[in-house]
Amino acid sequence: MIDHEDFSVVVKNRASPPKPWRWEIYRAGRSSPVEHSQVYFESMSEATRAGKAALKLMLSEYQA
Repeated sequence: MIDHEDFSVVVKNRASPPKPWRWEIYRAGRSSPVEHSQVYFESMSEATRAGKAALKLMLSEYQA
């Protein structure tokens, strides 16, 4: 079983305004993301909310 603590959502500024933010999901021990948003967000908080939702969905798919 995959432990939730092995994953983290990180929000990074990766583009030019007006939508520079995207979320990335990292797994412990890896330097590259295992998943990232395909779209960019206007605010860091929007990207954080979307990233947490994506992590929850990803973990639920692993549990199935």
